[in-house]
Amino acid sequence: MPNRRHARRTHRDAAKLAAAGNHQGALAIYAHAEGEFRGCLAVHPEDRATRSDFAELLADLAASHTAVGELAESYAAQRERVSITLGLEAGPVERAAARLDLAEAAARAGRLLTAATEADAALSLLDDVDPGDPASPGFTTLADAIARSARVFYRAADPDLAVGAADQAARMLIAARQVAPGGVGAAGSGFDGTAELLRDSLRLAAALHAAAGRSGHARGAAELLAKHCPGAEPVAAPAPLTLRGALETALRMGAFLDPGLVGRLCPDPAGRGAPPTVSARCDLGLAAVALHAAEPAVDVLARTHPNLAWRIATEVHYLLTAADRQGERNLHLNFRDHGPAWLAMLMALTATGKQGPIMRDLATALAELCERLHTRHAAADHAPLVIAASRFITAHRS
Repeated sequence: MPNRRHARRTHRDAAKLAAAGNHQGALAIYAHAEGEFRGCLAVHPEDRATRSDFAELLADLAASHTAVGELAESYAAQRERVSITLGLEAGPVERAAARLDLAEAAARAGRLLTAATEADAALSLLDDVDPGDPASPGFTTLADAIARSARVFYRAADPDLAVGAADQAARMLIAARQVAPGGVGAAGSGFDGTAELLRDSLRLAAALHAAAGRSGHARGAAELLAKHCPGAEPVAAPAPLTLRGALETALRMGAFLDPGLVGRLCPDPAGRGAPPTVSARCDLGLAAVALHAAEPAVDVLARTHPNLAWRIATEVHYLLTAADRQGERNLHLNFRDHGPAWLAMLMALTATGKQGPIMRDLATALAELCERLHTRHAAADHAPLVIAASRFITAHRS
């Protein structure tokens, strides 16, 4: 019979190997612990203590998979961990940490749609923290989370979101240092070390401002980097394709027909109020408006200008996901109208010729939308689109 106590002891043995740097050996022992935990849960699937222990194991298992370069396995472990954590009624800090771990694992594995949406979901769990008061509870935890999200957004989303997050994280982390000289970490928070995150935020801010031609902002970030992280060098970033840039290009090509929407969706990334999250980009009531303006443009651009199509479609998808998560009324009540357009916009991306993990991630997003269309009895009205999506999902889903 599976034994939880034995599973925990085996987990500890594996963790010792991992701490010593022997991740390959640790993985073999983790596999035994995983089997024990799964056996326990097969007998008592609702046992909260066992589920909590198993979630901890999955976090350590993912770390060792990452250490040996098994990124898909790390992503799978983190995804299962989040699903378990959601059912444990864990606190917001613990859930945010788990979702950020998943976001980072997804970014490393090339699952960029999941990466951006999970990072944004993690930050939404920390909405109660005052970002303007360094002495408030959870301030450093929030700053750390925004810094981690900036790294994810840099790989998976609009560079303007990444630089907004990096700037805000740097400001908050510097403010936290001033409140607690000598540096403040996020001890017990589940997040990365603060000093490393400050360094990464300032390097990212300097690089993205420079790449966008904002030399004054880039110089300011580089000076702060030299002051607070001596010896750290700025990094170079390629000229970024932002959502604003993609929409303005589509406007010039005649593919996007709502110029007034550009400014509403794309605030100044160098302003003090630059959005650090997808959810803060605009009033979430604009999500459905953006969808119906973007879907025809994405369809036109997919084959001829795939990078433009991906930037526009993914940013609108992230915005829709945030609005949906926060219960935006129009999107919810009129999903029978908005859902098919959302599905069509993502389906247009299947014609862009991309390959690899991003397409498996796209299949996952399509599967979730198709399931909702069936639930809301809208699928029958759009049978050809749903059938085409189902074929793509079958061919690409993990």
